[in-house]
Amino acid sequence: MVVPVVAAYAGEAALIEKRKTLVKVYDVQARDQLSVDNQYGQVKINLWDRKEIRVDIVIKANAPTDQRAVDYLNSISIDEKREGNIIMLRTRINREHFGNNNWNSWRSKPGEKNFIQIDYVISMPKGNALIVKNQFGNTTIPSFQAPLTVLTRYGDFFADDLENAKNSIEVVYGNAKIGKMDAGKLEFKYSTLNLAQVRNLNIINKLGKLHIGEVGTLEADIDYSGATIGRISESCNVKLNFSDNFNVDQLPQTAERVHIQASYSSVILPAESSQFDVTVSNGNFRLPANVKVLYTNQPNKAEAQHTTRQYSGKVGNGTGSLIKVVSRFGDVRLKE
Repeated sequence: MVVPVVAAYAGEAALIEKRKTLVKVYDVQARDQLSVDNQYGQVKINLWDRKEIRVDIVIKANAPTDQRAVDYLNSISIDEKREGNIIMLRTRINREHFGNNNWNSWRSKPGEKNFIQIDYVISMPKGNALIVKNQFGNTTIPSFQAPLTVLTRYGDFFADDLENAKNSIEVVYGNAKIGKMDAGKLEFKYSTLNLAQVRNLNIINKLGKLHIGEVGTLEADIDYSGATIGRISESCNVKLNFSDNFNVDQLPQTAERVHIQASYSSVILPAESSQFDVTVSNGNFRLPANVKVLYTNQPNKAEAQHTTRQYSGKVGNGTGSLIKVVSRFGDVRLKE
């Protein structure tokens, strides 16, 4: 279904806006899957109890002249295909409409505020899997219960509660804020992730920032990124490269194992009641001065001058986490 084009005048420069709305509705079964590939706009997901997927697409074009706005609007089409149990929607932009086959010409003269925007609002059952690819726009999924794949470039990702264990999320040049997630594989580049709570997480984070409130089990590969974690409740296996300030606040009794390999990175972990095995090369190892420490191995006076030194022992009664850190060109500190 297509809603007729609307013209409007907007902004101080009296831009002309043209828009059209497409509505697509699909009857679905539990096995069906939706795949959306968008650019230059928002994608928002809502869940409902109907056995159908409804997609509302609003396409807008703004330009100083009526003809240019029409040309921009006509450059945008939505490819639609249903094969087997997969429903596919893809935003396509015909760059020939922007003059002399030059995509950059749509920006026109300096000071002109031409733009196009394609927004998707999707209502779907809670049990159907979803794939979203979005460039130059934000993706919002308040809650989701089925398998989810998200790939976003130059846009932000927001989610409140991702209940399924099969989540795959990749963000490049953007930010992500996730409330609660059962489990998943995440890959972030040039991006910041704020994740409140996750049971099982496998993450690659490069050239960005990472903030996790609480995680059960963590597998992480972190390069050129700072990382702060409030609480690790079960275990972690982390590789760090050129990552300043990997900081964990809490390791409760349930956290059995913490393994970290670090290069050109600093590591800060809580010290209470832990067992530790720390090797530093061209770096230092520090413990709080006012805690009880029993060493089973530490460098003697001669070994303390070596570039590589090993320390092992326990803090307090040693009934807590087993901490194993191997660090090159970086410091390791156990804090109170």
